[in-house]
Amino acid sequence: MEDVLSWCKGALGPYRLLSGDARFHGRTSVLALEARKERYYVKIYRERSDWEVEAHGYLHWAPAFEGRAPRLIALREEDPPALVVSALPGRPMAEVRLTPDQERAVWRAAGQALVNLHEWARGTFFGPCRWDGRPILTPPIEDATTYTLADLAHWVERGKRAGCLAAEELALVEAAQPLAAAFAGEPPVPCHRDYGPANWLIEEGTWAGVIDFEFSRWDVRVADFTRYPDWEWLRRPDLIQAFFEGYGRTLTPQEEVQCLFGHVQYAVAAIVWGYENGFHGFEAEGREALRRLRPRLK
Repeated sequence: MEDVLSWCKGALGPYRLLSGDARFHGRTSVLALEARKERYYVKIYRERSDWEVEAHGYLHWAPAFEGRAPRLIALREEDPPALVVSALPGRPMAEVRLTPDQERAVWRAAGQALVNLHEWARGTFFGPCRWDGRPILTPPIEDATTYTLADLAHWVERGKRAGCLAAEELALVEAAQPLAAAFAGEPPVPCHRDYGPANWLIEEGTWAGVIDFEFSRWDVRVADFTRYPDWEWLRRPDLIQAFFEGYGRTLTPQEEVQCLFGHVQYAVAAIVWGYENGFHGFEAEGREALRRLRPRLK
């Protein structure tokens, strides 16, 4: 930590430490600093691959939000890897009380902002990047159907090893696999992949921006429509409707099929990750999501 703070002083000049906390998942630690009369965040990573992904996201894709995502100030490649980003105004949505109309307006604004990210660039492969844009996966996957099936298979294999997927859940996953054909020809686009209220900032009741690019990667577009952390697609369809009003269009029939596959994919990941890490509420939500998806997969 002393090395990181010394590096911060070199990047920012004299600073005042405001706060520090470890993320609940333990992958990173975050410090809030004040320097040059501005507020900054220092994020320190346990795994270099996590640093690579988020550094790439802030460096290459955060500018798509036109000032409504933190600016990357400095990168530290030495161990432990770290980065410094600017602070945005506002507070996380979970900490702010909003009326239903305000909630819908926030989701509408967030949908509108996401268009720029998805149109920002086109990739040549799917998956996470190193900070300089090179693929982490080797060999890189260039076909969308192959990529989505491989990701689902990864979580299923982990679930089988852990013994946490019931026979009926595995049968449902098998029924969902043919849906991946709907991804044929999909290009890789920049995706945040954790684009929801947990990472949206609110200022004076309105959407002020998005943070945390640690899951960003080249992905299929609907990856940003299927990973809402609080399962809003199940619980609050009015918010999803507002989101697509902001996004400027409804889903095509092909994208509806892609989203169904993506919901299964995310539910399985929630079950397995929740089981492995003792987040049993998240695990239970994944199981409930699969249960409610079952009639649509017959």
